[in-house]
Amino acid sequence: MSSCSFIATNFEMPEIESKAKYMTVKEAIELKIKPHELVPWEKMDPNSQILFVENEEDLNELVINEGSYYDVSEYTGYPFIYEVNFGYSELRVKQLLDYLKDNIREGQVIELWRVWIGHEDDALNIPYSRLNYNELFLDHLLQMYNWNHENYKEQYCIVIEK
Repeated sequence: MSSCSFIATNFEMPEIESKAKYMTVKEAIELKIKPHELVPWEKMDPNSQILFVENEEDLNELVINEGSYYDVSEYTGYPFIYEVNFGYSELRVKQLLDYLKDNIREGQVIELWRVWIGHEDDALNIPYSRLNYNELFLDHLLQMYNWNHENYKEQYCIVIEK
């Protein structure tokens, strides 16, 4: 089984790109990026790929990309699908809440899903809540992503309307 979080909606939404970038060691040297003290560039293959971030806070950031690695069509009938990825923290969940509230338009319906692909339950058995966008609060999202939350659900969908 694999965990998958995605947005399904009836309107296009903006993507949030990752600040982390892959590049070769050679490109990092050309950009005058300082190597890590434990692994100098000279000890690495110039064609090796590295992951570069400006600062540690950019790791596990909120990233929202059009489409999904998994086929999620059995969960929704909406045409616009966006995969949601982040390393769990309350800050990242707050960023997701802000993104949803800032980008929902009049007449739009947003389904926010967190499912286990390959789970024995199908889409018909996944619990959901339906809310107006101004009724959506941080605690609703924490219930989806914080497995220590008292109301955490293994799979869940929040339907947000404006």
